[in-house]
Amino acid sequence: MKSLATALILLLLAWKVEAQHSVAHVDSLISTGDLEAASLAASEAIARTEGELQLRYYNKQAEIFIQQGKLPLAEQILIGRMPVAETSKSVLAEWKTTVGFFYLNRARNDMALENLQQALQLFHDAGKDKSLEAARCLSTLSFAYLAEGKMAQAEENGLAALRIREQLLPPASEDMAASYNDLGLIYGQSNPDKALEYYDMAMAVYEKLHGKTHRKIAIAYNNIGLAYRNLKLYGDAINNFEAAESIWKTLYPNGHPNQAFSLVNLGLTYAQMRNNGAAKDYFTRALAIYRNAYGERHSDIAAVLNQLGILDTNDGAYDAALAHFQEALIANTPSFSSRLSTANPPINSYYNAKVLLYSLRLKAEALESRHLNKTLRLTDLTMALSTLQSCDSLIENIRFGSSNEADKLEWGASASDVYESGVRVAQAISEMTIRPRSYEELAFFFAEKSKSAVLQESIADAEAKSYAGIPNELLEKEKQLKATLSLLIQQLSQKPAEDREAALRQQLFEATRDYEAFERNLEATYPDYYNLKFNRATPSLDQVQRQLREGQVLVSYFVAEKSGQLYSFVITPSRLRLYRSTLPPQFEGLVKGFTNGIYYHAPDVFHDVARPLSRLLLRGVPKAEETIIIPAGRLSTLPFEALIVGKAPKTIAFESFRYLLQQTAVSYEFSAGLLLQKSAQRSGASKPIFLCAPITFPEKDNLADLPATQQEVKSISSLFGKESFVALGPQANESLVKSGALSDYRYLHFATHGIVDEESPALSRIFLQETDAEDGNIFSGEIFNLKLNADLAVLSACETGLGKYSKGEGVIGLSRALVYAGARSIVVSYWRVADESTAELMTEFYRQLVGRPNVSPRVALQEAKMKLRDQLPYSAPFYWAPFVLIGQ
Repeated sequence: MKSLATALILLLLAWKVEAQHSVAHVDSLISTGDLEAASLAASEAIARTEGELQLRYYNKQAEIFIQQGKLPLAEQILIGRMPVAETSKSVLAEWKTTVGFFYLNRARNDMALENLQQALQLFHDAGKDKSLEAARCLSTLSFAYLAEGKMAQAEENGLAALRIREQLLPPASEDMAASYNDLGLIYGQSNPDKALEYYDMAMAVYEKLHGKTHRKIAIAYNNIGLAYRNLKLYGDAINNFEAAESIWKTLYPNGHPNQAFSLVNLGLTYAQMRNNGAAKDYFTRALAIYRNAYGERHSDIAAVLNQLGILDTNDGAYDAALAHFQEALIANTPSFSSRLSTANPPINSYYNAKVLLYSLRLKAEALESRHLNKTLRLTDLTMALSTLQSCDSLIENIRFGSSNEADKLEWGASASDVYESGVRVAQAISEMTIRPRSYEELAFFFAEKSKSAVLQESIADAEAKSYAGIPNELLEKEKQLKATLSLLIQQLSQKPAEDREAALRQQLFEATRDYEAFERNLEATYPDYYNLKFNRATPSLDQVQRQLREGQVLVSYFVAEKSGQLYSFVITPSRLRLYRSTLPPQFEGLVKGFTNGIYYHAPDVFHDVARPLSRLLLRGVPKAEETIIIPAGRLSTLPFEALIVGKAPKTIAFESFRYLLQQTAVSYEFSAGLLLQKSAQRSGASKPIFLCAPITFPEKDNLADLPATQQEVKSISSLFGKESFVALGPQANESLVKSGALSDYRYLHFATHGIVDEESPALSRIFLQETDAEDGNIFSGEIFNLKLNADLAVLSACETGLGKYSKGEGVIGLSRALVYAGARSIVVSYWRVADESTAELMTEFYRQLVGRPNVSPRVALQEAKMKLRDQLPYSAPFYWAPFVLIGQ
C-alpha cells in the first residue's frame, strides 16, 4: 500500500509540475508574441484540465484575445467564466489582472484601476506580491495610471514591476524588456532622454531575442520615435514610426490598432512640422483602422478626432473643427450621441478622462475662436463658457479620484489652461452684457479654482476625519502612515545612491499601497467622512463679501500667462470690480527687480520698477483700513506693503517713498476658499504662547548662531506672563515640538533658522536642537503631521515664506505645511534679515496683540512695521517688508 501511495503522490507531483510547465509555456508564447501558437496551446490545455488550473488557462486565452484585439471574445470568457467565491486568492488575482487589462483596452480606466487595485491586494494577501504575476499586474496598473495622467503613480508601479523582474529573471528576457518599454513611456513626456535610455535597452533585448521584424521590434521603434519627437528630432522620429508601421502592416495585412498608433504618431510629427496636409492624411488612415477594430466608440478614436479638429481650427474651418470635437465627445462617452455643438456629455461617464478633458477644452477654444474671427455672436462665447464649466466638473472628479499629491499638482498645472480660458471668456461676456455681475462672478469662480485646490482638499480631508467620528486609534494609525510616507519622500529627495534609491522606492511603493488601502477602508466604513471629504463647494462671491467687514477690501489676482493679461478682482462688502490689464513684456523682470532693489539696498533700481508695478497691481484698489491680498503666480512672494502710493518724492531714497504699508494693513491668503475655511475655525487652546529659540546650531548644519533670539523670546514672554512657555537652547528640540504639546497653545513662535528647498520641497525644514531620537531638522512633511490648534504661528526665520512655484497651486513650502497642520494664521519672511531688527519687530508685534485685545494680527503687524520704519537704521523696506502675515 505504501508503494501505491508513494506512486500516486509522485504522479500527482509530476502532474502539477507538468501543469505549471504548460502554463509557463503559454506565458512564454505570449511574451514572444506568438499569439496564434499561444491561443492553440491554451485551448488544448482547457480541453484536458478542470478546476482552478482550467480557470488559469481560460485567463490566458482571454489575455491572448485582448492582445489580438479580439475584445468581444475576451469579454465572453471574463464574464462567462467568472471565478467562484472559493477560488484561491492567487488565481483570483491573476483573473482580476486580466479583467483590468481588458478594461484598459476598452478605455474604461475607472474599471481597470478598480480591478487592478483589487488584484494587487489579493496578491499581497496570498503572499505572492513579489511574483511575476504580481509584476504583470503592476505593469498594467502603471499603464492605467499613465492613461489617467497620474504620472507619479505610473512611475511607482512601473518601477515596482521592474524590481520584481530584476530579482526573478535574467537581464535579456521578454518581461525585462517590457518593463524598460513601460518606463520609457512613463518618462516620455517629462524626460525624453531618460525615456530614450529605457527604449534603447528594450530594443537591445528584443533584437537579441527576435531579430529585426518582430512585433516587439515594432513596439520599440514606435517608442523610440516618441522620444525623438519630444526632443524635436523629427527626421529620426519619422524613420522610427515608418519602420514600426511597416512591420505592423506585414504582420496584420487587414489592419491593427498598433498600426493605427504608428500612423497617428506620424500625423502628430508632421503636424508639429507644420505639414498639415500630410498630418491629415495619416490621421484619416488611422481613424479608419481604429473604427474597423473598435467600432464607433473608443478613446483612441476620440484622440484622433481631436487632432483632426485641431488641424481644422488652425485652418480657420471652425464649423468642421466643432464637428470633429463633437464626434470625439460621442466616441469617448458610452451614452452620449448628440452632434449639436450646443450639447455636452455628462462628465460622470466616459472611457478616458484625459482625452475627454482635451476634447472639451478644444471645443471651447474653437467656439471662442469662431466668435473672435468669424461670427462675433455672443452665443458662441456662452457655449464656450458652458463647455469650460464641464471641464471644471471633470477636473474635480479626477482630482478626487487621485490619492497622490504629485499627481494632483500635475493635474492642477493642466487645469490652469482651463481656468485661464474660463476667466478670459467670462470677463469678455461681462463686457458685452448690460448685467455683467453674474459673468464677473463666474470669472472669479474660475480664478479661485486655480488657487491652492490641493491644499484646500487636504484641509477638508483632515477636517472630515475630525468630524466623522473616526476612532483615535485609527487617526493615530493614519498619522504613522503619513509620517512614513513623508520620511521616504524626504530621503528620496536627497538623491541617494542607486541601490539605496531602489530600496527606498520599493518601501515608498508599499507604504503608498498601505495608505491607499487605509483611506479606502475609511471611506467605506465611515460614510460621514466620505460625504464631508467630497462635498466641498467653491465659495460664492456672496460668501466672500459676507466675510468682509466695512473698511476691508479683498484683492484677488489672476495671471493669464498665455494671453499676457492680469485680472484683478477688487471686492468690498458691497461690490465687485473686475479689471483686466495687459502685462508689460518685462513683467517678470519688474517683479524680480522690485525685490532685488529692496534686498540690495538700491533705491534707484527700486524706484524705476516700483512705479510701473504699483500702477499695475493697485489699479482700482480703493483706500481701506485693511487689505487682504490673494496673489497669483510669481506675485506669491512679492511684499505688497512695499508698493509705492502717492506722488513721486523729490529725493530718491527709501525713507522718502510713501508705501502701501502707510495706507492700509495688509495680509495675504492662498485662496478665498481657505479664507472662508479658516474663518469658521477658532482656537480652543488653553495656554497663550509657546516660544522656541535654539540659539546655537551644530557645525554639521553650517548655520550662524542667533544670540539675539534669546532676548527676543524672553521679551515676548514677559508680555504674556507666567503662562507662556519658553524653550531655549537644548530645550528647543525637535522631540518637544513633535510631542503634541503645541496643540495647547494659541500662539507659536519659532526664533530660528529655516531653509526652503525650491527644487525639492520635501527637504524644506526648520532647524531645532537634536536629541537622541531626532536629528533636529523638522522637515515640511513632518510639519504636515503636527496637530496644531493655533490662531497664529510665527516663523521668525529667514526665507520661510518662499517655496517651489507650482502652476495652478501656488508656492509650496513651509507656509503651506503650517496651514495644513492647523495654524489659522502665520507670519513668515521672504529673505534673511539681521536678528536684532527682527527681535524689535517681533516684540512690538506681540506688544500690539497683547496691549490691544481687539486688534487684528494684520493691524498689529502694520503698527510694528511702521514703528521699525520710523527708526533711521531700519527705515528701508529691507528690514520690515519681508515679514508677511498669511491669514486673518
